[in-house]
Amino acid sequence: MNILYGIATTGNGHISRSRIIVEALKKRGHSVNVILSGKEEKDLFDIDDLKPFHIKKGFTFVNDKSQLSYIKTILHSHPIQFFNDVRSIKNIYDLVITDFDPISAYAAKKYNIPCMGIGHQYSFYTDIPMTKKMKFASIFFPKMYTPVNFTIPFHFYHFNQSILPPFIDPALHKEINTDEKSEDILVYLPWENLDDMIAILQKISKEFMVYTKIASIEKIDNITLKPFSNATFKQDLIRCSSLITNAGFQLPSEALFLGKPMLCKPLKDQPEQEHNAKILKELEYATICDKIDVNSIEHWIKNKIKVQIPFKDPMNLIIDIIENPTTDFSHRAMELWKE
Repeated sequence: MNILYGIATTGNGHISRSRIIVEALKKRGHSVNVILSGKEEKDLFDIDDLKPFHIKKGFTFVNDKSQLSYIKTILHSHPIQFFNDVRSIKNIYDLVITDFDPISAYAAKKYNIPCMGIGHQYSFYTDIPMTKKMKFASIFFPKMYTPVNFTIPFHFYHFNQSILPPFIDPALHKEINTDEKSEDILVYLPWENLDDMIAILQKISKEFMVYTKIASIEKIDNITLKPFSNATFKQDLIRCSSLITNAGFQLPSEALFLGKPMLCKPLKDQPEQEHNAKILKELEYATICDKIDVNSIEHWIKNKIKVQIPFKDPMNLIIDIIENPTTDFSHRAMELWKE
């Protein structure tokens, strides 16, 4: 098949997952062209594996003081550019796959090409527990944001629905030498103010590795600042003792697979992150806080929740669903959750 694969770049989890799926599709003989939307190319990293790709403006969420700003998001939406980007897509594809990218989804709608939505957001099409805010948001979002014909949803748990376990990067399946493990705490908080985070972490008697938008590694007291890199981040995730992050989906899933205790702070007013935080708390998979401060971190360090879940690899099923979108694979999906 000739496939257009759209990837939202507002969260690195979309790229991390899509990189492996695109490679698998190419190995099966499919031709795959990629759209990356939401960030400029200078703000993206480790994307060579996705070639050939095109960078589009798309939409992105705007953060204001660690809180999602709907007004600023709308003001930065550039609707004329969006429609021009949709029109720039040629009608040459047999299938469109979107990992929460709206440009590819609306191009599929324009040309009446079958569109497959793949990712955590599409679990909101199913009958799963949701916060009231997420139930309301799911009426419009993702159904209007990325309209699709078929879905491949992921979640932390199946909730007796045809949902796949999280896709875990094969790099995280390898065993690590005990001597290589570290007591450092890995920190990935892209929605938080870096200066505020540094001031807080300096007051805690632990070593921290903080991934942020920086050109090269810097050391500030007990904090090591590191530039974004998929390869080195995954290595540090394997080695670290625990993780502090927001309440996205891909990274918490990988931490659960590795058995890393987590402190998660959802981005305020972002319905998906608030939903994820609620589910992680109810399943007792992670510690949740409303604010990152010295007290919340120190309390978490003393009362860490350690859960390890050996999620089964859904890759073969993902490819089978993509190649046979009208086939019912619900039985195979549930088989992946069995111990």
